[in-house]
Amino acid sequence: MEVAYTCQAAPGGRPNDDFVIATERYVVVLDGATAPAGVDSGCIHDVPWLVAQLGTHLARMLSTEKAAPLVEVLRSGIEATMASHADTCDLTNRDSPSTTVAILRRDAELLEYAVLGDSAVIVEQHDGELVVGHDDRTSYLPAYTVEAVSRARNTEEGFWIASVQPEAADRAVTGAIPVSAVSSAAVMTDGITRLVERYGWSWADLLKRLESHGPAQLVEDIRAEERATPAGTFRGKVHDDATAVFCRF
Repeated sequence: MEVAYTCQAAPGGRPNDDFVIATERYVVVLDGATAPAGVDSGCIHDVPWLVAQLGTHLARMLSTEKAAPLVEVLRSGIEATMASHADTCDLTNRDSPSTTVAILRRDAELLEYAVLGDSAVIVEQHDGELVVGHDDRTSYLPAYTVEAVSRARNTEEGFWIASVQPEAADRAVTGAIPVSAVSSAAVMTDGITRLVERYGWSWADLLKRLESHGPAQLVEDIRAEERATPAGTFRGKVHDDATAVFCRF
């Protein structure tokens, strides 16, 4: 698996809450949830700390427990991250720092993925068929205030992400495709998937652009779309951190 990626902060000088670890055998992409102003998270750490801790724990598991199911890898990663700050932080706080997770792993026979939160995995097969692993539960929340999102986080009526509940791993979107059938794959945060969700691209358009022009160009495409769109015509931030990973087989 040949891997190329970019991980870029949103314009404006804020820290980058995205995180990537990639090898020839697996890719881990995280997108930390921006800390809301004035909300007590019960944690002394910032979001970049969380994504670095969880990303590193997941990479360690993927490197040493090569046959472990991805849901178990994700659960163990969350547990290890919780242990990293259990002595200093209130892990019962619902607003503890959180992050999406997308994992892609290949072995001799299978290409597997697990997606928790609104990141995405796209797999293109030799026959042109696309398999999209995308958790879009946040798109159906009845309200998007800080309070409403907090109430919905890691509930059956809302959405699931990695934070302080290891059982969230069981709600990941998962799948597996024979490696022999795969020609390419991509992993991305919602800073990239907004091309589809906000700007009308198709998943096929996005993957074709990524393959032909590379991950950095896709971020340029995002920024151009963002600059050209009038404020107030969409939900969410004008700009977001953007991570795109392209894998060729």
